[in-house]
Amino acid sequence: MVSSPLVIIFFTIILTAASPILGKITVNNSAINEKLTLDFYKQKCPNVEQVVMDVMKRSTKKNPGWIPGIIRLHFHDCFITGCDASILITPERYNGFASELAHPLNGASIRGLDAIHEIKSELEKQCPGVVSCADILSYAARDAAVLAGHPHYSIPAGRRDGFSVDGNRAHDLPAGSSTVEHLAEMYAARGLTMEDLVVLEGAHSIGRATCQLSIANTDTLKGATGAEEVLDKKFAAAVLNRYCPKSGDLQELRVPLNPEKLDSDWGVSFYDNIIKGKGLIGADLAMAANGNTKEMVHQYARDSEIWKKKFSEAMIKLGKVNVISGEEGEIRKHCSVLNTVNI
Repeated sequence: MVSSPLVIIFFTIILTAASPILGKITVNNSAINEKLTLDFYKQKCPNVEQVVMDVMKRSTKKNPGWIPGIIRLHFHDCFITGCDASILITPERYNGFASELAHPLNGASIRGLDAIHEIKSELEKQCPGVVSCADILSYAARDAAVLAGHPHYSIPAGRRDGFSVDGNRAHDLPAGSSTVEHLAEMYAARGLTMEDLVVLEGAHSIGRATCQLSIANTDTLKGATGAEEVLDKKFAAAVLNRYCPKSGDLQELRVPLNPEKLDSDWGVSFYDNIIKGKGLIGADLAMAANGNTKEMVHQYARDSEIWKKKFSEAMIKLGKVNVISGEEGEIRKHCSVLNTVNI
């Protein structure tokens, strides 16, 4: 376990409200990995995407915090070992290794697992042994973004479920106290660009973070070069006094990432906020000051349509990180356990 407080970049959040579904936009899919295709389930399970969305609508209406939770779940899955649904394995230990889900950087902060399991259960009734948990998670993350207010976009499928249960690799998740350059290096190792980093951070326009992992803990600012210079001190003092009083337990208290707009405000408000110094995560603020990212931040603050298109493309790229396909891996019967283990 890491020794310093961290906030996991890209969706360490709990949504407070959802927006209506918007229209579709066209995304450049020319770079889609040849292992994945847009019509992968057309013959074997044609209703797969409808099933996913139906469950997502129903479950997130009752539990709106699952919207960012499921996007975050997808990000954590892809970023650790690749998009192989290894994060969904719930037993704490396999062969002496702690599972990803049991790792302190996941654990109690994970949201939306019940929705994924409900989707899998329904699909096993309609198309037994066909749809992978990795694809379910990818579809569900897309639909979560749509339910948050993002335009619909098509994503390829064909992922298989992996066997990795090495939860120690969750240490590889990026931290909110990191420099922009370090985060960019981590993204590059997974085939993602600095632009993808800046674009995906726009999801911090909604949700909440624990006070311990926000600027309420000064350690989150120290490592994020430029964050302290950008931070609006009066804004920070007012927000933290209300949501993160020093007399409270910073590990239990939560602060809205967009406290001036508590209703769902998906997207570009994030960039406008950090330009004004009204961010609550160190690495987010640092992007508004860093010479490599500052112009992108201003561009997305000005033009929501560009950001929406870029976000869709970045999510597609994220969903292709280290996928397994063909005869590799397996199609789990239950997303929480490998087929070779009795439940």
